[in-house]
Amino acid sequence: MKRNTGCSHGRKTHPHKACPPMQACDTAKTHDHFCTATVTAGTFTEVEKIIGDVTINTNVEADICLPSSAYEIKNIRKNVYITQCKAIPVTPAPGATTVTAANLFIEGYVHKNIQYSEGCDGYLKDYSINIPFKCYQPVGVTGTALAPIFVRGFSQKSSEVQEIREIAPDGMGSDRCSFGSRHFENFNEPIKCRILNDTILEMDFPHDFDRWGNFRRLTEKMTLTFTVRLTQVQRNPTLG
Repeated sequence: MKRNTGCSHGRKTHPHKACPPMQACDTAKTHDHFCTATVTAGTFTEVEKIIGDVTINTNVEADICLPSSAYEIKNIRKNVYITQCKAIPVTPAPGATTVTAANLFIEGYVHKNIQYSEGCDGYLKDYSINIPFKCYQPVGVTGTALAPIFVRGFSQKSSEVQEIREIAPDGMGSDRCSFGSRHFENFNEPIKCRILNDTILEMDFPHDFDRWGNFRRLTEKMTLTFTVRLTQVQRNPTLG
């Protein structure tokens, strides 16, 4: 259970911003430009496939401080917003060529509009607040109808450099003026995520009553259940 505490007003949650472009760097002068092209034979299509619908259940406890004293809570309107939903493929088993499981990282918040009265008569007041939550959950793909979610493998970078060295002119070692290396990158399709539905079950407990029976602070205990759909662009296996 995650406990969110604090009573400061105006606190907001910020969604994760898009990845910024790379900084401008110097450009080297190149010489001849040439290339060759190889066409892979075969007919195939790429389609967006549903990896699975994942149902998440999480508990959140939060302390809320109202801007003024309340006599009675009349209504609480709730809406769920997902700010991050990222599936990270797990390390494959030895000898495996594909990955069929991932760790799901989800962040978001429940936006609440609280309507309350300050006494037996008068106007209703509104107060809006965001209740953030986080959830980290492993998920797996089961069933023969679903394709693997990580099909192109890993990339090899500087941590495992494959060097190319030539022998020195005197034949007694490597040539320090001639060297190279080999690395490769595999580009996997990202896993996309969208929310399908949500259910919120909560209990609210006011406290710190004054002598007139009013309160400004309340603690809520909330069970949040929501379903997200994971999709990925994959090659159609029936045509590939």
